[in-house]
Amino acid sequence: MVTLLSYLNRPILSKILVVKKKPFSIPEHISIPIVRMISSVSMGILGTGFCTIFLNLGRRQPGDVSAYSIFNEDFRELPGTLNADAIDRDIRIGQF
Repeated sequence: MVTLLSYLNRPILSKILVVKKKPFSIPEHISIPIVRMISSVSMGILGTGFCTIFLNLGRRQPGDVSAYSIFNEDFRELPGTLNADAIDRDIRIGQF
């Protein structure tokens, strides 16, 4: 079965029938304002996100502990935290 594509791919016909496709393009007087609007909106969203994060960074009350042990006094961990020391201790006692 000969298809149109295989028929047009023959050397003789491909030199005679040259079809140039014109790429789709939006005129610059339309595309430039759209790109500027999209970039300004995305910068606004990013800026709002960063402001929200940094404005909500609060201070801990005295006695509160952080979930990250490096921020706590004496590197104290939360109860029930699973770490390498706990696993090693459990293996050595035979509870693992």
